[in-house]
Amino acid sequence: MCSFRIYFVTLAAITMGAAHCRAQEVAFIDVTSLVRKELRRPTATPDTRHQGGIIAHYPCLGAINDSGALHTELVSVDRPRYRAGDLMTFEATVKNVGSGPLIIPTSSELADLQSDDPANQFSYSELDLFLWDAVSDKSSLGLVGVRLYGDKNHANTTIDLRPGEWVRIRGRDRINIPRDDSVVERIHSGAIDHSYPQAAVYHCETLMTATSLATSCREVCIRQTYGKSLPIAVTAPEK
Repeated sequence: MCSFRIYFVTLAAITMGAAHCRAQEVAFIDVTSLVRKELRRPTATPDTRHQGGIIAHYPCLGAINDSGALHTELVSVDRPRYRAGDLMTFEATVKNVGSGPLIIPTSSELADLQSDDPANQFSYSELDLFLWDAVSDKSSLGLVGVRLYGDKNHANTTIDLRPGEWVRIRGRDRINIPRDDSVVERIHSGAIDHSYPQAAVYHCETLMTATSLATSCREVCIRQTYGKSLPIAVTAPEK
C-alpha cells in the first residue's frame, strides 16, 4: 500500500509538471512598425488606371463549438491617457483554451504570402487583434488594432498553438475615433468604463489585378473570451 501511495504521488507530480510545461508563452510577436510592404500588382499597360478595390470580412455564422477557443487578455498600454490621433502601443496575450491545437498566423507582412505571379489569387489565414473601449451603454468604440498573416506553406508565418499555450503580441496603431457628435458626447460624459482586447481568426483570399484588389475573409468559428482590462482615458477629437 505504501509503495502504491508513493507511485501515485510521483505520477501525480509528473502529470502536474507536464500540464505546467504546456501552459506557457511560446512566442512574442512585435508588430510596432507601421511600415508594411506593398502587395505586388500584375504588369500594367500605359493606359491602366487604378480603380480601387474591396475588402470584406464576414463574421462567423455557424456553430462555435467545434473549432476551438481563444482567450485574449490585455497586458499593458504605454500610458493611461490619449488624445484621438495619438499612437498607442499595447501588449496582449492570445491563449488557446480549447481542447485541440490551433494554427495562428504570426507574420505582419501579407506581401510575403503572395504567389510568385502576382496575378494569381492567394489564400492565407489572418488574425485580427483589436483593442476596444467599452462604454456604460453596452456599446463599444474600436481604438487600435493589428493584423497578422500566415500560411502553412510559407515557413515561419504560422505557429501551432497547443492547449494551454499562448502568444504575446505587441502592437502599435493610431487611435481613430469617428468625428460623430454622439460618440464625442459619450466620451465627454465619462461613459467609458474599461478597455479590452478581442481576437478573431479568418480564412482569406486575395486577388490582385493591375487596377484593383479584392479580398474576402470568412471568420473561423472559434469561441472567444477575454480577461483583464485596463482603464484608458481618451480625449475626443475636436470638432
